[in-house]
Amino acid sequence: MLQVKTVLLSLLILFSGGNLSAQTTQTPLLSDLDIPLMKGFVEEDGSRMVFDTPQGRIIEVRASGPQRAAQVLDYYRVVLPSLSWVPVAEKSEKSENCDGMSALCLMARRDGEMLILKIREIKEPSQKTVIYFSLNPE
Repeated sequence: MLQVKTVLLSLLILFSGGNLSAQTTQTPLLSDLDIPLMKGFVEEDGSRMVFDTPQGRIIEVRASGPQRAAQVLDYYRVVLPSLSWVPVAEKSEKSENCDGMSALCLMARRDGEMLILKIREIKEPSQKTVIYFSLNPE
């Protein structure tokens, strides 16, 4: 437990630029998912789709920001388990669940739901990283 807290504190310092002064704003959460957005990332307007089915929720949303894909993957490797998401798989190449378009992919499960993060760096028209969040019933 102490090791997890140490890792979380280290990531907080790393991604806050080392500035731990009192901040009045909370980390923004993705709409409908209660998953924190990495610093510098914003949910893309009009990207959210939400469906409630008898089997469970289906949610898709995109966020974009300036950090590299590897940094995003490292951030969510730590954050998701702290929110009770259990990592299932991680891919860095084309895979069935990542539909062949992502540079990196992270999958986790919690309470009968599967969360897939597809992380892709886009170079044109400007350098940015896009995270595709997808939640489905198992």
